[in-house]
Amino acid sequence: MFAISKSGDEGDDTSNLNEGREEVAVNEILGFAASTTNAITQMQAMHVPNDALDFMLPDDTDFNTDPTIDKLFHPDGGGLNYKPLPKLAIEDDGVDPAPGYYVGRFNSVEWTPSGTFDILFVAYEITTPVCESLNKKLTGDTTIPTVSGDSLENLFIDDSLHSGTNADFMITNCADCEEIPALCVQNAAGKKLFYSILEAE
Repeated sequence: MFAISKSGDEGDDTSNLNEGREEVAVNEILGFAASTTNAITQMQAMHVPNDALDFMLPDDTDFNTDPTIDKLFHPDGGGLNYKPLPKLAIEDDGVDPAPGYYVGRFNSVEWTPSGTFDILFVAYEITTPVCESLNKKLTGDTTIPTVSGDSLENLFIDDSLHSGTNADFMITNCADCEEIPALCVQNAAGKKLFYSILEAE
């Protein structure tokens, strides 16, 4: 009886531990999105217009080329420290672009105020449990809407980082996403990402 009870207890502990780790991963993702917003706000205060923002990553060969004040991740600009996705959150399909955070201004979301490009934050290729937990925290529902009509990469990642061509994010791509500024979504194959509209223009 002790062995059976102990086994059951361990199972519960493992489940609780996994849920705890998922919650940490969710908070890290949301925290980095918030830090990104703060860095952009700081740059705007330095009179860097949104259309001049440069989202180049620190490992790019031109990272230290002027004007560095326009660069989100540069100490002269937004000073945002790039960090990797939490390991527990990653579900890598082995195809580029790699799992990670992506920030850019390359398309317009249909339900934002105008056709001007918006600024999107993305956590790309994340696991189902983390995706569900993000949506639960943000909307009260674990449902993961499916995006159709174009690839996740074309809709949510600057096409300088992949082989596709950027497209505006339309209601026809995801009716359940309309008017929702931050949500975890998936494609028909089950690949998942979290998006947050940091600047709706």
